[in-house]
Amino acid sequence: MERKGWMVIILLGILLIRVLPLLLIQSVRAGGVVTTIEADPLLYLGGARAILATGTNPFNFFPPLNFLFIAAFLYLGSGSTLAPLLAMAVVGWLVVVGIYLLARTLFGEKTALSAALIAGSYPNFIFYGISFYSETLTLLWIVLSFLMLVRYFQTSRNYYLILGGVLWGLASQTRGGLHYFSLCIILALAVSPLRQRVKFPFISLATFLFSTYLTISAIGLIVSPVQGEFSLNSKSGIGSLVHGANRITTSCPDYGDIKGNIFYAINRCREQWPEGSQLYSEDLWKLGTGEIFLKVVSFVAHDPLTYLKNSLRKLSCLWSPNQTVIKYVKVTLRHTPRFLVEGICGGISLWYVVVICGGLWGMTMAGDPFRRIFIFFILFYCVMVFLSVGNSKLRLPLMPFFIMYCAYFVTQVATGKVSLKKVFFNTWTMGIMVVFLGNSIYKYGEIVLSPAEVQVRSIELCIQSGFPHTARALCKDNHYYDFTEAQRARLKETETRLERNAP
Repeated sequence: MERKGWMVIILLGILLIRVLPLLLIQSVRAGGVVTTIEADPLLYLGGARAILATGTNPFNFFPPLNFLFIAAFLYLGSGSTLAPLLAMAVVGWLVVVGIYLLARTLFGEKTALSAALIAGSYPNFIFYGISFYSETLTLLWIVLSFLMLVRYFQTSRNYYLILGGVLWGLASQTRGGLHYFSLCIILALAVSPLRQRVKFPFISLATFLFSTYLTISAIGLIVSPVQGEFSLNSKSGIGSLVHGANRITTSCPDYGDIKGNIFYAINRCREQWPEGSQLYSEDLWKLGTGEIFLKVVSFVAHDPLTYLKNSLRKLSCLWSPNQTVIKYVKVTLRHTPRFLVEGICGGISLWYVVVICGGLWGMTMAGDPFRRIFIFFILFYCVMVFLSVGNSKLRLPLMPFFIMYCAYFVTQVATGKVSLKKVFFNTWTMGIMVVFLGNSIYKYGEIVLSPAEVQVRSIELCIQSGFPHTARALCKDNHYYDFTEAQRARLKETETRLERNAP
């Protein structure tokens, strides 16, 4: 069969993988909404319903486009959640098509087919594609924007820059904070070899920036009646900066990260933080963005070592083999034989580790013009996570490109076009890989915890950290878990301590 035929079969198979789970869920569950153990998908759904009912979005601290996307398909589907879920699944499939096109443009058909296969079956992509997270729609804009930039590298035609900027503006109005990366794109363009054959390089750079921020501003103005105000950047961005500065815990809600998860439990229970440990307050949000930023800087300056330690922990979470789908598997299948659950989670984790390692090797081998932009993109996310909140979900926009470079590595090895010795013994690559693998082994200890153990440790840590009200609230959820005798004894001890210290 010709390669074009294989391409069609693979892409149609991937579309089927994306749509079938939704149809199965719809047949067994009323409404067809996947409960992801996190509030974000239901928040987006609730905001979309509110837009249709009242014309305003109560969750306007997030960028507007994902809400509007869901609202549009809710309207077309007469309120049925199946319509926007199917639309989101198709968007997830289009992300794979975009990865295929980008890989084919850079490396040819073989790498493109391999990249489509890996991306199409990547568990976290499938999981996000059957829910209402904003990441899926954001990924589409990011991949297509980078595709336009690669076309610009190849042709020097400014309309590719304009399209790339428009798409980056759409991404920025779907997921907060991305517009800052436009400056990194400009830097990558400025230092690329292309500048030597462009007559007026500064005009080209200004073209990208202008199209990006014109798109962001136009969308902001158009949707301001729905959002309640016009804002260049979503309030969620400055909120992440504030949350990332607290001194007792971090805000990394990955499965098994006890210290990160109690952060959200404490805020959900509205328990008072010890004085001087947390910057967040209702009065803070009455200030302007610049004033809030200065407050964060001042707060961090009083205890920079704690901030540094917690920020490094957030980077560790960013590159952990943990994934949102693991939380779903561990909690939803908690009554399933443990060896089966651990096998599934171990396989998902290993898949991620292989993709990252293969991607690093592929980047070492490739001499393409896109690699510089991707390196900047990786560094950008590391800086953003270091300064704000962090978890493994936030690396999702990086994964299409790790997958693409992994596919390049696989095809180069399969066709015998690469010296493995030269790749494996590259000093920079091996150094990064050793750190990555060491962190993966260290963080995997959180994944193997049972949901019951996570619950017990969360209650114990709340008591140790001075949050008894949150500990009591978590104790009320005990009936959902299957505890061992040892865990029951620990729970009994903590409940005794809570009763003894009750006001």
